[in-house]
Amino acid sequence: MKAFSTQLRSAALAGLLTLAGLLPAAAQKIETDKLSISIGPDLPFLVHIVAKEKGWFAEAGFKTVEFKTFASGNLAGEALLADQIQLWTPGNLPPVSMAHNGVPVVILGTNAVSHGLEKIVVRKDAGVENPEDLYKVKLGLLVSSTSGALLDNVAKRYGLDASKIKTVNLAPPEAMAAMASNEIQGMVFWEPFPYRAVKEQGARIVHSGTTSYFAKNKGEAAPVSNNRTIWVASQDWVRKNPNAANALVKVLLKAQAYVADPANKAEVIKIFSDVQKQPAEMNEALLADYSFNSKVDQAYVDDMAAIVGFLKATNRIPGQPIDALTYTYTAPLKAVDPALVAVEGRWKP
Repeated sequence: MKAFSTQLRSAALAGLLTLAGLLPAAAQKIETDKLSISIGPDLPFLVHIVAKEKGWFAEAGFKTVEFKTFASGNLAGEALLADQIQLWTPGNLPPVSMAHNGVPVVILGTNAVSHGLEKIVVRKDAGVENPEDLYKVKLGLLVSSTSGALLDNVAKRYGLDASKIKTVNLAPPEAMAAMASNEIQGMVFWEPFPYRAVKEQGARIVHSGTTSYFAKNKGEAAPVSNNRTIWVASQDWVRKNPNAANALVKVLLKAQAYVADPANKAEVIKIFSDVQKQPAEMNEALLADYSFNSKVDQAYVDDMAAIVGFLKATNRIPGQPIDALTYTYTAPLKAVDPALVAVEGRWKP
């Protein structure tokens, strides 16, 4: 009886230590050893690919990790809610829209701050030299993406009427083909599509999320982007798998720190380029567009609020604006590094 009582006390103590985060991760058994993760062709997924190739998911107990690709963000979001994937890393606009429509998603952190990622690219014969020349062309973009928000911010910055800028709702590959045939004269997309348009079609970048290349203010800092890629899970999965969620965030943060270290640049570019079968020189040129930093701070709050404002102004979300902190879960970040959480998320499992 005494031995049994001692075992009970030991088990209770272990439980308390685990709850307090004082036992090693290995002692906090993850509820599932399988992960399906949505990835795309661009460099934000450097984090995910490096984590898998370096074996860090396996070290955390995830025996099976598969990557899935989707033709659209909408399909990836549906897969997340159907538990076909457990991690989605979109730009911040789709999850904001989903949260405002009652979809139970939760943000686990920022994957990459990518204000310089999206660019307005035009054909070299389009005659676009200054902002007002955008009225003369058709631009391909995904209207429901952060690219739409960027174009709206460009219009505001230069006093244009956004409703008079002609746009065509196209996915990047279709926009590339349409621009090559002059059905559209430009596009607004994230990398690597602008890079490819410049290399393959001789197109010109006239504005990025951070810099103007218009003739009137060429090279001037002109911030017009609030884009950041974020780690998104379903609320249901996090509730059912709290230890797995913590382990997932820990792995992602480890990989994020590794890819952010300039000393590892050549290695991580090679890993990513080999897996994606892409030119290493392209990825090396584009890496500067990203800041791999998961800090939840006032900049995070401001970027998310700006996307809410855009969606509200364009009548794409119903009701009152919702603070992104209400569906941001910062406990896993804070457990790894309290300095990453300057502003507390208010979502709890």
